[in-house]
Amino acid sequence: MSLIDPHASWAALDEAAARYGDSPQEQVIANLVREVRDHMACEIQGELDGLMATLTANPVYHFWGSGDPVLLEGRAMVEGFYRDMMARRGNQFEVVIDNVIASPTHVVTEGQVKQVYLASAILANGIEDVGPMAVTDSELWLSNAQLVTVWPNDGSGKLVGEDIYFGQSPMTTLVPISHSDLPGYFKLAA
Repeated sequence: MSLIDPHASWAALDEAAARYGDSPQEQVIANLVREVRDHMACEIQGELDGLMATLTANPVYHFWGSGDPVLLEGRAMVEGFYRDMMARRGNQFEVVIDNVIASPTHVVTEGQVKQVYLASAILANGIEDVGPMAVTDSELWLSNAQLVTVWPNDGSGKLVGEDIYFGQSPMTTLVPISHSDLPGYFKLAA
């Protein structure tokens, strides 16, 4: 059985969107939840055009709690970020969503993010040992960090960006895994 299944990430959003009724306000909220779902699915599946179609003309991203705060501002910077992530296959993470909170202006998802790292990527971050193990003792490592994401929208259903809050650095949660822990569709970086 796989320890990570990126394609399971948007199931909780599908379930959340289905809970809303037919009133106009509930449909606005359901549609926003579906937009977040589509964004996440496109990101994880490497569909850059579909992902960018979920965003406004001037998206803004903030990343908090995993080192220095990061700001991405503007369509070119955000698209470059995603293009680089997909080229490295860093978009193959799983978000295990425990809670979805939605209003007509925001969706908030809370859960954990699981990410696979090659030993070479961990070494490039300056980490040589994980507990008693040398990073080179395993080719593959899995992190599992707490994650809260705030997804604001522009009022017409397009996402303004993301405010991402890590509960801890993913690098502090690393455990060794093997190739058999990955789903068949998972592609490791070259």
